[in-house]
Amino acid sequence: MKRQHLTPAEALAGIRSYDQTTIGRYYRYVRRRAFRLFCYGPPGSPAYVALEDCFNPAFLAFLARARSPQFEPRNLDAFALEFVRRSFLDALKKERRHGHDELTPAVDQPDGPAPHLTAESLFGAQPDVLLLHWYSSLEQVSRRLLDLRVQGYNHYEIAERLPLAPGTVRNRYSALVREAKGVLGRRG
Repeated sequence: MKRQHLTPAEALAGIRSYDQTTIGRYYRYVRRRAFRLFCYGPPGSPAYVALEDCFNPAFLAFLARARSPQFEPRNLDAFALEFVRRSFLDALKKERRHGHDELTPAVDQPDGPAPHLTAESLFGAQPDVLLLHWYSSLEQVSRRLLDLRVQGYNHYEIAERLPLAPGTVRNRYSALVREAKGVLGRRG
């Protein structure tokens, strides 16, 4: 018989009372959700390893915050996942900077995405040929925008690397997501 997920009130009560069983159940629940939501790579990929490395410290920081008497969350799950997401994005940025510093000048390609972190590789892992074909038909700037977004760059960081304003990056990204959803909708 599968156990039901804890209600937010039960989880918060268990966290505040240091109930190890409740904390363990909630830890496993948040971990499962975080890996489904944030990790786009298979086990062993840089994104997977980064999330592995940052999850425990992020969850401990969440527990410390949740135990404070002033803490009254509107959505406990979202609050916990936000701690993990921020830690994960920071880890990806540090990894990107560290990897860039280790490149030799002969190998350095400042505008080239890491081969394992491109939208094409992400779409290629999907069993949908239409999506991969759609990606390959995009203009170079749009493909580059998607690649940078998959790598974890925000709109402002992408705008620094592309000849676009941050608002334009945000709007084009939203349009690309709508197009991709439309391609997936035409599959049937």
